[in-house]
Amino acid sequence: MSPRYLIRLDDASATMHRERWAQFEAVLDRHAVKPIVAVIPDNRDPTLTFAGAETGFWERVRAWIAKDWTVGMHGYTHVMHPTHSKLVLPFYPRSEFAGLPLEAQAQRIRAGWQLFRAQDIEPTLWIAPAHSFDLATLAAVRAETSMRVVSDGIGWDTWYEHGFYWIPQQLWGLRERSSGLWTVCLHPNTMDAAAIAALDRDIGRFRSRIVDVADVALRQRRKSLRSRLYHTYFWWCQRRALSALS
Repeated sequence: MSPRYLIRLDDASATMHRERWAQFEAVLDRHAVKPIVAVIPDNRDPTLTFAGAETGFWERVRAWIAKDWTVGMHGYTHVMHPTHSKLVLPFYPRSEFAGLPLEAQAQRIRAGWQLFRAQDIEPTLWIAPAHSFDLATLAAVRAETSMRVVSDGIGWDTWYEHGFYWIPQQLWGLRERSSGLWTVCLHPNTMDAAAIAALDRDIGRFRSRIVDVADVALRQRRKSLRSRLYHTYFWWCQRRALSALS
């Protein structure tokens, strides 16, 4: 089977870089691409504050939904703390949730979810800031929300684990692959005009293989052997890269 690609845009919030997001949206609309968009319900991360809070932000989110963009809940405030907790995905030693007691995590998940629901918006995907969460986070998401799909994890295709369907996220740019399902994570807030223009060209080349979340079949199946082998290879490469820097 030919490779398929999903596009995911991270860190949408009321204080996002609206000009760059508008440029991104124009590119995606021109190519009729319907991405995943990771929405921070109450951003308090100063590194993601590019403007005053947009009063019409939730109207913007509803407009994305009307265009069949898939909205994910990207944490609560995006403010993180150092942690040495056992992470599901050990990218960074920081997290908004991991390492906190279950009830503390549940309170944060509940508060973020209520902000969405107050706007009559129901996210369908869980997307943790910095990919950082533990099993208690997943328990809190199950208890406090209706979300049962995680946009994260390293694999070759979808799988089912810990009561969630997993759509893997393994790329940060469009790259040729032989087969599989690949989510490309992009950060519009920090991509300049040249990077957006390059993305426009890449999407043109890959367009026939870019799909929407609605095109992805979710089945209750274990992680395939190929996914497990790729998971092992990916983290071996990560450890090797870190060792080279030390």
